[in-house]
Amino acid sequence: MKINKPKILNTIDYNLYDAYLEDNFNNYIFTKNIDKNIEIKNTTFDSCIFKDIDFTNIELKDIDLIDVIFENCDLSNKKFDNKLIDRVKFINCKMIGVSFIESSLKDIEISDSMCKYINFSNAKMSNIIINNSDLCETTFLETKLNKVEFNDVNFTESEINNTKLRDIDFSTCKLTGIMIDFNSIQGMIIDSFQSMDIVGILGVKFKE
Repeated sequence: MKINKPKILNTIDYNLYDAYLEDNFNNYIFTKNIDKNIEIKNTTFDSCIFKDIDFTNIELKDIDLIDVIFENCDLSNKKFDNKLIDRVKFINCKMIGVSFIESSLKDIEISDSMCKYINFSNAKMSNIIINNSDLCETTFLETKLNKVEFNDVNFTESEINNTKLRDIDFSTCKLTGIMIDFNSIQGMIIDSFQSMDIVGILGVKFKE
């Protein structure tokens, strides 16, 4: 599947220490971590790159992301609820407990990342590719999925409810212990080795 990549040209170095000086961040690259607590709020990161940034000391409030690349970053427990996330790439990132509740995500790529406990409840997700990432115990509640591709994704003990999975291919993914309702499961694509996990959800037992 082809998705639109972040549009980033001619970035210049910028220091997050000076975040309070900006209303919007355009065409910046951030490569230096900070050792004090700061707050960035009511702004948009547009055409920006974050490399090796640990967001532990950075509080993000009411942030939109458009044409952004995160590489080797720690975004754990950050909230992007009710926001626009468009043409964003997450590469080798730590995203444990990130929240995208009721957000609109379009043209998103997540690769080689730790994404346990992510919450996609009531989100709209379109043109999404997730590769070789851990989404254990992730929540998809009334999530709208359109043109989504999962490759080697670990969904162990994830919860999927009222989320249509018809024609979405999970055949390379780990589905052990997932919690899923009957309406969501209809039409999802799996391979024969995954059938025991899915059939068990439906209450059917295999005779040994």
